[in-house]
This record gives sequence, C-alpha cells and structure tokens, in this order.
Amino acid sequence: MEPLVGWAVSAKSLWLIASLVCLLGLPKLSTAQSLENTPNSVLVAQTALAKSVVEEPSNQVIDVGVLAIRGYKATINRWQPLMGWLETQIPNSYFRLHPLSLDELAKGVETQGLDFVITNPGQSVLLARQYSLSWVATLRSPLNNGAAMQVGSALVVRADSPYHTLNDLKGRRLGIVSKNAFGGYLTLVYEAQLKGIDLPRFVGEIIPLGFPLDNLIYRLDDNKTATDLKQQLDAAVVPVCQLEQMQTEGLINIERHRVLDNQAPKGFDCQVSTRLYPNWSMAKTSRASQPLAKSVTQALLALPEGHPAAKAADSVGWTTAVSQLAIDQLLKDLNMHPLQAPWWQRAWQWVKLHQQWAWLVLGILVLLNVYHFWLEYRFSRRGRELISTQRQLNENRALLEHAQRIAIAGELGASLSHELNQPLAAIGHYCHGAEVRLQRGTSPEELQSVLALIQQEVTRADSIISRLRNLLKKRPVSKQPLYLHELVNDTVPLLAYEFEQHQINLAVNVSGEAYLQPLDEVGMQQLLLNLLKNAADACIQRQALEQSASEANPRDDSKSYSPSIDIDLRYQEHKTLLTITDNGTGLTEEASLLMQAFYSTKSEGLGLGLVICRDIAESHGGTFNLESAIGGGCQAQIAIPRKS
Repeated sequence: MEPLVGWAVSAKSLWLIASLVCLLGLPKLSTAQSLENTPNSVLVAQTALAKSVVEEPSNQVIDVGVLAIRGYKATINRWQPLMGWLETQIPNSYFRLHPLSLDELAKGVETQGLDFVITNPGQSVLLARQYSLSWVATLRSPLNNGAAMQVGSALVVRADSPYHTLNDLKGRRLGIVSKNAFGGYLTLVYEAQLKGIDLPRFVGEIIPLGFPLDNLIYRLDDNKTATDLKQQLDAAVVPVCQLEQMQTEGLINIERHRVLDNQAPKGFDCQVSTRLYPNWSMAKTSRASQPLAKSVTQALLALPEGHPAAKAADSVGWTTAVSQLAIDQLLKDLNMHPLQAPWWQRAWQWVKLHQQWAWLVLGILVLLNVYHFWLEYRFSRRGRELISTQRQLNENRALLEHAQRIAIAGELGASLSHELNQPLAAIGHYCHGAEVRLQRGTSPEELQSVLALIQQEVTRADSIISRLRNLLKKRPVSKQPLYLHELVNDTVPLLAYEFEQHQINLAVNVSGEAYLQPLDEVGMQQLLLNLLKNAADACIQRQALEQSASEANPRDDSKSYSPSIDIDLRYQEHKTLLTITDNGTGLTEEASLLMQAFYSTKSEGLGLGLVICRDIAESHGGTFNLESAIGGGCQAQIAIPRKS
C-alpha cells in the first residue's frame, strides 16, 4: 500500500485513502485474522484518519459489511473502489467498509451495527428470512452477457488425478471453505442431490478449511509434498471463477487443475460444476433510512460498465435486485431454510390449527391399538387351541396305526403259526436225535453240532417273535439310518407262509448302489405289510374268480392264472423308488377314493391301510401313488428323497 502524502483531504477524495480506515468499524465486527494480516503502521494511520473524518459534522458515516471470502486484502481491493464511487454520488457521506466472515456478518445485522451488507445469494436469503433486510441491487456478471447469474461451485482436482466425475470421489477427502458456504459448498451438495447422491455420506471425509478460499487450491497443490495423510485432499470445492481469478493474479498455473462435470453455459468463460444462481447483492438493514437506501440504489444503477469500481468488483455494474426463488428452493430441499421448521414443530402447529381432526386421528389410533391387542389375544388363544388339537390328532393317529398293526397281526396269525412251527419242530427232532445218540453211548463232544443246530432254530424263532413284538408295541416315531432293502428282506418272511399256501410267486429286485437313509423302521415295515397284504388279497381274489370261471366252463383251454407279486427297489441319485406290482383284480375304484379314511372295498376292512401308507410316505418327505398296472393288476409306488 502506498504511503500517504498528507492528511488534509476533502470528503469527495476520501475514497482514495479509505482503504486505510476500513478497519475502524465497530470493534465487535473486527476479526482477529484480519487484524493479524494488517501492518501496525497502517492501523495507526487508519485510526488517525478515521477520527479526523468522523469529527467533521457534515459527513454521514455509513457502515457497509461485506463477506470476505478471500481474506482482508483481497476484499479491500475488490470493494473499496465502490465505496469511493458511492461517496462521489452521495454528498457529505463516508462509506466505511468492514470485511467480515459469515458469522460476523450475521452478527452485525442482528445487532444493527451495519447500514448495508454485500454478500453471496445463499447468505442473502438466510439473512433476509431472519432479519429486516431490503435488497436494493444485484451485481451483473461480465461473463454471462451482463446477466445477474454468476454464483455456483467448481469441483476442482489436480490435472494428474484419476478422477473425472463426481462419482469417482466416493470415499475420498473433499476440502471446502465451510458447510454453510453457498457457492463454496451448498450448490454442489444440491447438484449432487439432484443426481441421487448424498454428498456428505458419499465422500469419505469433508474438511472445512475456512477463509480465504485460496487456501483450498494451495492445499490441493501441496498433496504431493504432504507427508501426513490427514493433510491431503483429493478434491476441493471453490466458488465459480476462483481458479480463473487466481490464474489472472499469477497465483497458480491453471493447467495443473481440472474442474469435474463442467456445465458452463455458452459464452461463460469460467468452468462450473453446478447450475448458476443470482450474483452477489447489496441490501439495506433496518438501521439505514429509506432516503439513504434510495440514494444508494440510484448510485449503484448509475455505475458505468467500464468504471474502475465495476471492474474491481469483477462486474459490469449493478441491476435491480433479482428473484431469490431458486435459492429458496435449494435451501428448502436441503432442509436449511430459516423459515423451515423441524417436522415435529410443523406437526404440532397442524395439531393446534386442526384440533378436531387431531382428536379424531388420536381416537382412531387408540381404537386400532385396542383392536390390534384383541387380535393378538385371539390369535394367541387360537394358536394354543390348534397346538392342543394337533397333539390330540397325532395321538389318535398313533392309536389308529397301532390298531391297524394289531389287525394285521391277526390276519397274519396262520402265517406266524406256520413260521414258528418249523423251528419248533426242528428243535424237537434235534432233541430226539440227541437223546437216541446219548443212549447209544455217544460222547457229549460229538453232540456239539446238534446243539448248534438247535441254537440256530431258537434264534430263528426268536427273530420271528421279535418282528411281531416290534410291530405291535406302541412307540414314538424315531428315524435311524437304515438300508431299505434290508427292511424288505425282514418283512417278506412274515407273509411267506400265505404266499406259499396260495402259490403266489414273489420276486424281489434291487438295483443301484445302496445307501443309508433315515427311516422309521416300524412305520416302513407296516407300509410294506399293508401293500403286500393288499397285493396278496387281490391275487387270491382273482385266483378264486379264475377257478370259478374254469369250473363253469371246463372246456375253456385258456392259459391258467399264475398269481405273482414283484417288488422293485431302485436306489437312484436323489431318491429311492419302491414299486410293488401284482397281477390281481386291479383297482375297482378311483385311487383317490380308495385312499380316503374308512373307505374299504373289503367286507371286513377298516379303510385305514392305504391312508396310513400315504401318511408314512409323506412323513419321510416322499410320495405315495396308486394306479392300475399295465396288463392288469395294481401298482403301488413310493418315492423317498435321499437325505444324509
């Protein structure tokens, strides 16, 4: 700053040296940072000059607060010429400039320490919706054909960085000036929100560095030399034209930087990552008079486009205040509008205005809650009843299965008697033979083979009795790993006598690699007995019909009937398939009707056999099908899925 030649100055020429007195504003509006950046000799000169100016009774002191986005010196250089222009247009006036931060500017308006304020559109809306402000004029942009739209954000990265769009910055470190800065942050947050991106959560960390804005670009450039990772930035958000202005001032090389998602309109020489909003504006506070505001407005509108004051402010003059509707919408969408109360306050306000509807809604909610608890009680009680009913049904089904097994045992009486007679008769013969040998003087050692044969027949008889006992006893259903073909081999002997008596040919075929399955041994044995007994009854019935027909027509030379039952067991990859086929009378009714409970085609049947067979198959996760066999007879098929 040039040294002063003398102190005798007129009010008209005060703008030439006003930069020396701009710090003489209200003490409560001065910032420590601004004072630290100002030389002590300059402060002494400012104090002396301000006192001499203020003591002149003809001069009206007008305090103007301006947002100092680039620090004290840059703010003085940009706005002090405008103060001088206003002094030349308004006689006997002295415009005192106060470079302030966001919070200090709001505090100055709140305490009525300022007459006018110059700030960005974001803060202008925030202030105007909280305090009594009247906007008098808006700056015209030299880059947009003189329009008043020149505020936005530029998302800056280093030219050698791998980032090309906003989407590439997920989880990265983003530098900003402040979370309340309009062109330095909020416009980019809103732009990202329109793209479906929640910027504060999208990036890894947001780092506010404060004013001046130049520090953001310097910090971004210092990444390569910074050793502390916490000091590094991946990107920075600055107001539009910040890069270009620093390039013009020779502070940076713009070729070392890139702006992501540039959407600058045609004819706009600065890169911008967001849409443009109204330029900076000047507003009157409640402390300034209306005549003064009128004079200031006229002076601003009269500023020529090429005047040094217009060029210093990076503008082509001033125009009437433009609409702030777009900024209002932005702040509302970001839930930052000063008139936008929290949702609970809005809800309470609605309740107070519509009490009758509020009571109605409250009554409905109470009734719904009562109805909900009543339904919960009913469901709980009904659930307990269903569980009790299910338990009783399971017990009844177990009783029916046991009764049916007892009925089967009664039907197998002749076969079991025959099976037991064979080992008992053999034991008798062996004992008689041993007695004869002992009478002849045979040594006891020579009778070991006879005793072994007797033991073999005892084991055989015990096995038959054990099968019958397992079939008849009550027991809980339990599954254990078994081979199905072994169950078939254990069950078939229980019917061997009946098959032999009626000359029924039985063939068992097992194919595939056998594997263990979790099976209910008694249940599966009952299923096999039911199906084999039904097949045998069908064969016996057809045998009787064939015999009656032969007796009625003895000259009939047709081939005689030979009853047969085939058991085919196939171990497949995903299931076991058991098929029992007979050549008896076949199905006399529909299969679905035959598998209904208590429906039987036998005069003494209970109508439970096939129902129990289906339930046993389904309890193993399988299926049970009944159909007519090709060539006559019936075919029953059980499929059981393979389980480990």
